[in-house]
Amino acid sequence: MMTDLNQWLSRQRRLAGWLEPVMMMRPASRKMALAMMLWGLGEGLWLYIRPLYITSLGGNPVQVGQVLATAGLAPVLLMLPAGRLIDRTGPRRLMLATWWLGTVAAILLAMAPGWQWLIPGFFLYAMSASSLPAINAYIARDTQLGGHPDRSVQSAISTVYAAYFAGTIFSPMIGGWLGQTFGLRTVFWISAGWFLLSTLTVLQTPELPWDHVHGSAGGGQSSASAWWRMTPAQVRIYAVLLIVFFVMSLGYLLVPTYLEDVRGLPVGLIGSLGAATATGGVVWTFVLGRRHSHQALAAGAGLMALAFAGLLVAPGGLGQIPAMVAVYFLLGVYLTARALSLGVVSEHTPPQYRGTAFGLVETAFGIGAFAGPWMAGLLYAVRPWLPFVIALGMLVFMSGVIWLALKPARSLP
Repeated sequence: MMTDLNQWLSRQRRLAGWLEPVMMMRPASRKMALAMMLWGLGEGLWLYIRPLYITSLGGNPVQVGQVLATAGLAPVLLMLPAGRLIDRTGPRRLMLATWWLGTVAAILLAMAPGWQWLIPGFFLYAMSASSLPAINAYIARDTQLGGHPDRSVQSAISTVYAAYFAGTIFSPMIGGWLGQTFGLRTVFWISAGWFLLSTLTVLQTPELPWDHVHGSAGGGQSSASAWWRMTPAQVRIYAVLLIVFFVMSLGYLLVPTYLEDVRGLPVGLIGSLGAATATGGVVWTFVLGRRHSHQALAAGAGLMALAFAGLLVAPGGLGQIPAMVAVYFLLGVYLTARALSLGVVSEHTPPQYRGTAFGLVETAFGIGAFAGPWMAGLLYAVRPWLPFVIALGMLVFMSGVIWLALKPARSLP
């Protein structure tokens, strides 16, 4: 009897531990979590079948890589200015502007008459990603106002992103079915509706008091906002993150094309597999989010490598379907990597400069999202399996580099 009671109490304590990040969230962060979930419902409809939409409008695999790579330029150009703007004016205005921008971009994508028109459409949509440092800074500030320690920032940000991943669990299956039944264009029209609901939710969020930054850091302090005089530790962090994002993007974005061209899977099934990635994003966010950030990111790189290995060695026929479900579940780590990277950076950055620091992380991600697909498209044209083999080998190596090079810094003053 006592043994059963102790086991029950132990399970309740574990459940409370998992729910703690949700329970400690303040109302503003909860509204952002709802907005992110609604956005995930819309984006998840087409996120995993983007290459197929480009192909359906006349693009080939090389052009698929070029379209997605060009879209990756937007974060490269905008993330750092967005971060600097956040440190000076606060994040909410930028969030509102970019939410509206993403909604308009989805409408333009739905109206595209040919694959060439998807270049400005996806570029404009990618511009809305400049909201990410604003989201991260907003949640970090809300967490700080709640009196939680700095180590809670990663947990709070991860929880908000987990809400987004939750929104993408079932929407890929719906998007795949809609695309196969009514055409891929219909998917983007429905997506725009979800984006509008998400935008209306962001409109309900409050403005938070903000410690505005004017000029450079005082007292000779080197911070991530003064990117031109970063410390060696900060340079090392951003360099490692840039390489990791590039290698992850090298293998990740052409997986649907590989499954259609080489594995012969239909569009509906490929879209449904995205649900496994979304589920993986939720699971890995909570599992890895509870670990120290550099350890979690190293583990994430290893899991991505395992996913690419599974993609290449899985058997053919009906046996490949459960194997691909496992592969897509592992690929959910890609969705978690950015939140984990923000945890690494936040440990090296004073709170008043985190807008710029988060902007630098998103800039590194944008560079990887530009260079990775471009290189992947060229490699895919040589041999379809080549980008995945290269990504696999480099991720194994980078997992060790992350573990050794991104050790936590001393507590910030």
